Amino acid sequence: MEFVDPIYDKKDLPRMRKAIKQQVNGERNLLLFELGLNTALRPSDLLSMKVKDVKNGIVRMRASKTKKALEIRLNDHVFMLVRAYINEMEDDDLLFPINRTTAYRFLKKAAKDIGLEENIGAHSLRKTKAYHLYVDSGYDIGLIMNLLQHDKAGSTLHYIGWSKEVFEEKLKEHVI
Repeated sequence: MEFVDPIYDKKDLPRMRKAIKQQVNGERNLLLFELGLNTALRPSDLLSMKVKDVKNGIVRMRASKTKKALEIRLNDHVFMLVRAYINEMEDDDLLFPINRTTAYRFLKKAAKDIGLEENIGAHSLRKTKAYHLYVDSGYDIGLIMNLLQHDKAGSTLHYIGWSKEVFEEKLKEHVI
């Protein structure tokens, strides 16, 4: 399995959205991108999601890896995208009738199209949410561990790409 990075720079997110929207199946791909960023769900959970799991603005499902019940409220923007996308779909339809390879390819292509240097793939969405929430929360590792359902802080930091070099850079920038 190839290790992928989060999208570290928030300025790259609108550029990714634009590149994804211009693709064949752009509406579907953009919704997958937005749901992944906003819920931090694993790719396997995103791709197994059915219309009934999201149609009320709350993701309700069991995590495929941990079997834990999930309940995640969607923000207004993402819920609006969901409603427009599922307009003529049935409750038991898969929200994204694609496989992980297809998701990986469209994300990789969008990243390449905008010149993004990071190694981007399906797990990048989950990692991006966790990385930016970690920084924006004032480095609350407990919050991120809970979000990702991790047991060890070290594993969580490694997962989001928080390396010794990043730590030292942030420490050098910090002035009291």
